[in-house]
Amino acid sequence: MNVFHLTNKAGDQLSILERGAAMQHWSTALGNSNRELLLCYPQPEDYGQDCFYLGALVGPYANRISKGRLMIGQRLYQLEQNEGQNQLHGGSSGLHQMNWHVVEQQTSKLVLGCEMADGQGGYPGPVSFRITYQLSDQSILDVLLEASSDVTTLVGPTLHPYFNLSADKASINQHQLCLHAAHYAVVDAQSIPTGQLPKVQGSAMDFSCAKTLNSIRLDHNFVVNGNLHQPAAELISPDGLLRLKVSSDYPGLQVYTGDHLSGPFKSRQGICLEPQFFPDSPNQKGFPFHFTSPGQPFKARIRYQLEKAG
Repeated sequence: MNVFHLTNKAGDQLSILERGAAMQHWSTALGNSNRELLLCYPQPEDYGQDCFYLGALVGPYANRISKGRLMIGQRLYQLEQNEGQNQLHGGSSGLHQMNWHVVEQQTSKLVLGCEMADGQGGYPGPVSFRITYQLSDQSILDVLLEASSDVTTLVGPTLHPYFNLSADKASINQHQLCLHAAHYAVVDAQSIPTGQLPKVQGSAMDFSCAKTLNSIRLDHNFVVNGNLHQPAAELISPDGLLRLKVSSDYPGLQVYTGDHLSGPFKSRQGICLEPQFFPDSPNQKGFPFHFTSPGQPFKARIRYQLEKAG
């Protein structure tokens, strides 16, 4: 399996896999040593058996679609149901399973592409995807997601890295989390939104001020500002030496505390901060999303900004 490497003058090293365009490693210089920011398998080949979407680009549409039902115009598409009766992250043959090819490679920039066939996962197509990773000398990782199709289809992918900013990679419980979100999506027992978007203020979902995660379980979508220059989330390492800011022009942010991780990992050993459209948006009145069509190609941006104390 091919592995691509990005570096910068700040001591960051980023490894990207051809499988799933996945973020395998992101280490940064911290004092006299390096610290890994991501939960990762020891070897690239281990990702072939991964069932956690570890670091991968997921889609065509991230998160869940109720009963795998997708209406485009007057036509009903039955998508693959790979999580009970629902679809999760584009199905079992989604973007996370694709082998991506190199379009452009530089020291601090990588562009990968892939083609999804018509009917893959149940989606109309074919669809051409492209992802651009750009690492700055200020420890900012900018990601550009693009897609185009000659037919109208549903696109809304995201990256799925599990972050752990601690030195010992113990659980995320002592990390602090701040979310710049005023509302969140209530979900049912199958993690499908009910359509309700209550305010976070005064609830257990209120992370407007940074607070320690402890044992709080999250697998929820938060309504964020969709502004690339204003963080949707900030994650702070237990020792306070690292702060990771995540921003995007997507309107939603899924926060997942990794409670279902298992061997070779431990439950809650990583946290996912996934910019995206809301889960099940095509089936939810008023939830934001848009179809990708010949006249409207898809484009979304995600930014990870790493800050170091001192």
